[in-house]
Amino acid sequence: MIINNWKMDFMEHKGLTCSVPCDMYSVLYAHGLIDDPYYGDNEKKLAELSRNDCTFYSEFTLSDSELNNEKIDLTFFGLDTICDIYFNGTLLDSVMNMHRMYEYDIKGMAKNNNEIRLEFKSPLEYFEKMEKFHHLYMDGATVKGASHLRKAFYMSGWDWAPTLPNMGIFRSVTVNCYNTDKIEDINIIQHHENGMVRLELSAITKHNSKGIKITCEADGQLVTLENGKGEITIKSPDLWWPNGYGEQNLYDVTFKLYDGDTLIDEATKAVGLRTLELSRENDEYGQEFCFKINGIKIFAKGANYVPIDSIPSRETNERLEGLIQDCTFANFNCIRVWGGAYYPRDYFYELCDRYGLIVWQDFMVACANVWLTESNEKEFIAEAIYNVKRIRHHASLGLLCGNNEMEEAVLNWECADGNDPLVRSDYLKLYEEILPAICKEYAPYISYTPSSPTSGGGFDYPQDHTRGDVHFWDVWHGNCGFDEYRKHKFRFCSEYGFESLPSIKTIDAFCPKDERNLLSYTMEGHQKCWHGNIKILSYVAEMYQLPKDLEATVYATQLNQANAIKYGVEHFRRCRGYTMGSVYWQLNDSWPVASWSSIDYYGRYKALHYFAKSFYQPVSLGLFNENGQIAVNVSNETLTAFDGYIRAGVMKNDFTPAWELEKSISVSALSSLDVESYSNKDFDGKRDTYFYCELYDNRNTLIARNVELGTKPKYFKFLKPNIKIEAENIENIVLITFTTDAFAKNVEVSFKNYDIILSDNYFDLSRAEPYKIIAKSDLPAKEILENISVMSVYDIPLQY
Repeated sequence: MIINNWKMDFMEHKGLTCSVPCDMYSVLYAHGLIDDPYYGDNEKKLAELSRNDCTFYSEFTLSDSELNNEKIDLTFFGLDTICDIYFNGTLLDSVMNMHRMYEYDIKGMAKNNNEIRLEFKSPLEYFEKMEKFHHLYMDGATVKGASHLRKAFYMSGWDWAPTLPNMGIFRSVTVNCYNTDKIEDINIIQHHENGMVRLELSAITKHNSKGIKITCEADGQLVTLENGKGEITIKSPDLWWPNGYGEQNLYDVTFKLYDGDTLIDEATKAVGLRTLELSRENDEYGQEFCFKINGIKIFAKGANYVPIDSIPSRETNERLEGLIQDCTFANFNCIRVWGGAYYPRDYFYELCDRYGLIVWQDFMVACANVWLTESNEKEFIAEAIYNVKRIRHHASLGLLCGNNEMEEAVLNWECADGNDPLVRSDYLKLYEEILPAICKEYAPYISYTPSSPTSGGGFDYPQDHTRGDVHFWDVWHGNCGFDEYRKHKFRFCSEYGFESLPSIKTIDAFCPKDERNLLSYTMEGHQKCWHGNIKILSYVAEMYQLPKDLEATVYATQLNQANAIKYGVEHFRRCRGYTMGSVYWQLNDSWPVASWSSIDYYGRYKALHYFAKSFYQPVSLGLFNENGQIAVNVSNETLTAFDGYIRAGVMKNDFTPAWELEKSISVSALSSLDVESYSNKDFDGKRDTYFYCELYDNRNTLIARNVELGTKPKYFKFLKPNIKIEAENIENIVLITFTTDAFAKNVEVSFKNYDIILSDNYFDLSRAEPYKIIAKSDLPAKEILENISVMSVYDIPLQY
């Protein structure tokens, strides 16, 4: 039984109806008692509401037959966070951890008419009290003292998130009436041997009752477990592969619990058969850091995921699946769950299984010291065991990571108090003793790493470029130019990023018209990085002329972001073999904000997400203007050789060619190769000439396109392009064709009344030939043309 109908009391407001998941801010907003927390400067006004306590309560009935069951359990799958739990007036527990489940035997207290009462205490008041008692380092954008509580840190502010420390029922509440026993835990260990997969099965019941029987069925085979253990061998397994390498095959493995001949409980897990590990083999350069799937070392392509909303109750299955589909659109094969939030619910991992995304899962600590008191240690242990057991069977789970950035912080950040012996000893105990021991006991088949970045732990130079993973922020936080990426070689870059503004439609959704200025109170309030908008403008000034209006400014910032990350990824993929992963910061936003995301809060793609589709595609094309040459690189992240040809040339801005050539190429599977190099003398330093390159397969299908200017865009002499657009309905898509009489750089296609995902956007019209894209829409072509608008780099400048 799911207990879904609740009421909330908050200050003078009583009996506010709600359903799970529910929290203080969402309930107040649903009842019209507060304004939208994300509009204007409402966040600042509403944050102080968290100084008050609030109560949720629900009444439910149990029939006589339900009460006659031998066992009745009350389970809370997520309470946020400081909560006294009452059942029928009796205090069951006082809890302080939103990251774990709590379960209680209520058989002796249950009756026909029952009440659950959850009294939540103010997180802000707790933070302040604990910070006065014992200072702990916490990220600078977050409320001080937040690291004392096992609550998602980002809810108390981050450099991309609002400060809205919420309270409420985070996940489901259930009452389970049953007889004899129930399945409490199952484990499935895979052994890949001689082309077959042997499943080592185990199941544990809650009460370890006598006379029960557990069976397991998979791949048409049924076995009875002896003492909770058994085996099934799949002789011709269909393996699970990440996106881009093969199919995401899943097998249902079903456990059933019997009391005699009566089925009393069952549980099914969808299992992908694969071997997956983080390879840390020594090599001639140092030590690799790469995912190895079914014996094959792959280049990881993805981004860092944060919760899709700063008010967790607003997360829906539809939004979550849409975001994972957005990842596959951009050719991701992995996703990192960052440690400053909360462990995703089961559906997230199910989606990653189905869509083929390897999950890098942080434990929930980021940029914060942990004080390992006896009670905190117990909480961490319970939290870790619960979540490892909950997610360990997923095919997508590739890595468990102790924390975000704390090894580096304790070692090198003065603000993190790394010279305090207690800070160091607590760090080593939690991340290099407790958590690895839990992972080894409950999921020895999942790789563990103590921190990110790390070279292996023990405060041994965690940012070493020859081993381990790196967080590289010289571009953006360090104010370096995009070319800084290409001055370094990393084994795996798991964080790097560049900010931009969100879509103009998104800005209109949160910003009053009289505040539509990058330095206004509202716009700076929706920018959480210190001096972020000034930095955005500074980087724009490096690359583009002064934008003529806010729309042009948004466009220029998104091009800067997309080109910055593209500059890095092309370099990383060129270094394949040494570098084996690119996970940029960040995939998504938790509210409408200027940030590092490639998809804004409303799901609108920035230029970066379209660029990601290109630079992460299985076979990609990179250009490198260096040492008097323009090198053409093709990276082939597929399991077969790529054979095709490139077409390259130098063009004037009016499409007058200086030269054009074709060359056949072949690139081995899982490799990167500079397939050609040309002199750059015909375009480098010239303001009206550019180099272009196109990659085709042997069927003459265009695979990739790229352009290199010989100067910064702000200096290039763009001619006004006369862009002509045609549209045609073909089944459930619209084919849109663009032609132009002059070079058009980074053509942005948008629609006045619609948000439509396109097969390509922010593209170059670098030759006179038509360029075609596909719109996922069943709108009539005529309506598409009436709504469409385009902008190119030519349209950015303010003309005096």
